Amino acid sequence: MRTRTTPAALALAAAALALSPGAGARPPGLAPEQARELAREAYYYAYPLVLMDVTMRQATNVPTAAAAPMRAPVNQFAHFREYPKADARDVVRFNFDTLYSFAWLDLTREPVVVSVPDSGGRYYLVPMLDMWSDVFAVPGTRTTGGKAGQFALLPPGWKGELPAGVEPVKAPTPVVWVMGRTQMNGPADYAAVHKVQDGYTLTPLSAWGKGAAPPKASPVDPTVDAKTPPVKQVNGMDGVAFFARFAALLKTHPPHANDYPILYRMRGSGSNRGRTSTPGRSTRPPPRRSTPGRRTRWPTSSRRS
Repeated sequence: MRTRTTPAALALAAAALALSPGAGARPPGLAPEQARELAREAYYYAYPLVLMDVTMRQATNVPTAAAAPMRAPVNQFAHFREYPKADARDVVRFNFDTLYSFAWLDLTREPVVVSVPDSGGRYYLVPMLDMWSDVFAVPGTRTTGGKAGQFALLPPGWKGELPAGVEPVKAPTPVVWVMGRTQMNGPADYAAVHKVQDGYTLTPLSAWGKGAAPPKASPVDPTVDAKTPPVKQVNGMDGVAFFARFAALLKTHPPHANDYPILYRMRGSGSNRGRTSTPGRSTRPPPRRSTPGRRTRWPTSSRRS
């Protein structure tokens, strides 16, 4: 009887094997260069999911939406009321012709309805990203005409009925990042943009039509680094910590169906043996040998923008 290896086990075991410098830790038939290449691919593949998780935990680790600029608890909007500073790094690089409205949604208990206003002709878009940093829906001027609308984000496997006038949007993962952007024509335009931003609302499905307000204060986790940019936090992880976190996240956010090529390669590496790396040893993939004048660069951002 064959034992099915879960994606999480594959991620942790295959990456640990490939990253281990010892020849004895490599599965038979896997040459050193192949091991390095597999490690590199696994690291690139895992990077967006780990970065999204670190970003989410930092951005939502506040008691209220008014406690810190550009941050808000889960299922609440954090509206940027003015241009972000040039050195802001909550994401890799902000746009400077829009004001942002960020929200991290937890759909594990129930769907959340995202309501958008009639913008009166002002350009806006509300990209919705899953935890792999892939955009799966973008209500806004270009796609929905800029008119008022209600969109229920449904977690994987959810079944039920929605209120009349609420459109279903199936989310690939149970945690979603909403990155609203509203056209901005300079500081003199702030008041008009704020009016549009105030029209973006989030309502748990069970509270639809009841006018429920967000909680007064959410718990704060003192272990979360609130200052170091997420990219620096992820780039500073050693291999064991990085892939352990990735494996844990896969249990909640499974791979997409079209991710099978990297998963098959990881399975073929012999990862089902379940070996792990030695804690405390740096296991970041070694740089690829390059020609003079060229540098191997590690990713500094996920696929999101």
